[in-house]
Amino acid sequence: MRIVRFVDHDDETHHGEEHPDGTATPLLDPQGVLGPRTAAHRRDLLRGKRAVVADDDRNMRELMATTLSKVGCRCTTCVDGTEAMAAVRTDGIDLVVSDIVMPGHTGYEIFTAARERHADLPIVLVTGFGYDPSHSVVRASEEGLTAVLYKPFTPRQLVEEIDRAIRVATARLADTLMPIGAPRAIKRRLPPVVPTDIVCIGRNYPIAARPGTTPSDAVGGPDQLEVFIKPTTAIAGPEDPIRLPGFGGLDPLVDAEGELAVLIGAQTHEIAASDVGDVIVGLTAANDVTARHWQTATGSPKWMRGKGFDTFCPLGPAIVTGSPEELTTPREIRTIVNGHVIRRGSTADMICSVPDIVSQLSQHMTLEAGTVILTGAPPLVAGDRPAALTPGDEVVVDVEGVGRLVNHVLGP
Repeated sequence: MRIVRFVDHDDETHHGEEHPDGTATPLLDPQGVLGPRTAAHRRDLLRGKRAVVADDDRNMRELMATTLSKVGCRCTTCVDGTEAMAAVRTDGIDLVVSDIVMPGHTGYEIFTAARERHADLPIVLVTGFGYDPSHSVVRASEEGLTAVLYKPFTPRQLVEEIDRAIRVATARLADTLMPIGAPRAIKRRLPPVVPTDIVCIGRNYPIAARPGTTPSDAVGGPDQLEVFIKPTTAIAGPEDPIRLPGFGGLDPLVDAEGELAVLIGAQTHEIAASDVGDVIVGLTAANDVTARHWQTATGSPKWMRGKGFDTFCPLGPAIVTGSPEELTTPREIRTIVNGHVIRRGSTADMICSVPDIVSQLSQHMTLEAGTVILTGAPPLVAGDRPAALTPGDEVVVDVEGVGRLVNHVLGP
């Protein structure tokens, strides 16, 4: 496993890997897994890349080469499969965009040759209206192809598909973080990710039975899970304050819900639970801070109102990466307020497991790289809800194998 923290040093914001001596090496995140991807980000990502562009249609070949040149790529164009095979076998290739039906060799043969020389090379296969007599797309997809472009397409669609191919090819965060300088003093730890979306799961643990009830009275099956979104403005980092809302003249009744959070590393749609390990970058701890008054002011849950205040989604202290097996190992989660454990549970008790959560969500929405999923809070220890948070309280979310996320409460 690898633990990565994100820090602020020298009055600048950077991703960094923290060292035991209290310094941090800046890290470059070229694939944008840790933050939102914009058109400018895509241009930066492609600038200077060496691309092989292969198509026997001159107009299509020139369109693709011109589009990539405009975003800073250096293009080698190929008029047939024979030229393409020679080009992808050379050193220094960063990207391949190839038609699947050309004289000399098929798209599948070009894909195979490119992967033999460059194992993680982003490759986009292009087909006209799905015409694929050699079944190149199907055969290549069985061996890892994830990006297919159908003619006709726009320059923007070409760049977006290439961007997606690059993200999938480099989805593992540990392979995309690279040292870019000497260690520096840490000024402040930052949230471990700037997510594209924060998707939250509710009611994902059996509630401890109280007098006259059983766990089944409180929780249904996986299909009855609550799903809601937190705004990205709710993000806070380790040691950042949790600020209590002060408007309305009422006690907001704020409490803490420690949870395991999952970071998605590649655009994901309609994925099987068995394949989810391939798109999870890592894990971190999260606090789903909630103002109960605003959540239930009208007698029915209002998730956004109660959970969307600024600083109501602390994340950290690190991202833990590892194999799919390591990332799905059961972990104890504790929420601690002023030294007292108020919530405790194990991810082994989840009603819907992490692979099932990601798979189910991907049927309803596309999960972009950088999406953070909060997987639900374990139940209260004492059965009854603890006292609301007040200024000065210390809140700790302790996730086994991930670390302790510590925040203090400030008044309005």
